[in-house]
Amino acid sequence: AAPATVSTGDKIAIRHADGQNNTCTLGFVLTGTDNQDRGLIAGHCGDLHDEVMTLDGRTIGRIAAVEFPDTFNGPDTAVVSFLPGVTVDAAIEGVHPTVSALTKDEVKRNGPVLCKLGSTTGLSCGPLADISAPATMIAFHAANEDGDSGSPVWAYGANGEILAVGTLSGGPHGNNNIAYVEPIADYLKLWQLR
Repeated sequence: AAPATVSTGDKIAIRHADGQNNTCTLGFVLTGTDNQDRGLIAGHCGDLHDEVMTLDGRTIGRIAAVEFPDTFNGPDTAVVSFLPGVTVDAAIEGVHPTVSALTKDEVKRNGPVLCKLGSTTGLSCGPLADISAPATMIAFHAANEDGDSGSPVWAYGANGEILAVGTLSGGPHGNNNIAYVEPIADYLKLWQLR
């Protein structure tokens, strides 16, 4: 079989140690200090060392680090290391490349419209939501359904550039029009990604 190709916003499958699979969305793809690509997903999508696959069953990598305390009131992000030979497209279709990441404080202070690209619900944008969100996250108005977890979430800069905000975690129970985003600026430093 030809080597797998995967893009930001693609639906991916995560195979757990017990053989069960679930689907999520591949978030931002960044570069490590070793010049290798890494992808971000939601932490609840899988556990450390779980296999990450295309929907047709080709392994593209493994989860290399997870921040998820088994509760949706804490961090919810993870990083995927891709296998050699896997082609990774970091661009978000139809929009400019990512230039930097906004911190949670910057998002709260500036109140930008946030956009997300989910493999289930596609592209959707909206303002910040004035509701309580899990401790580390920000709530905003956007479509959100099963399979969208891990979606890249961003704001647009003054010149149309993408300012990364984070990975989509989910939303309030029973409300598919509000999404929670886990900001990634601190994790990019922790995991040395750019």
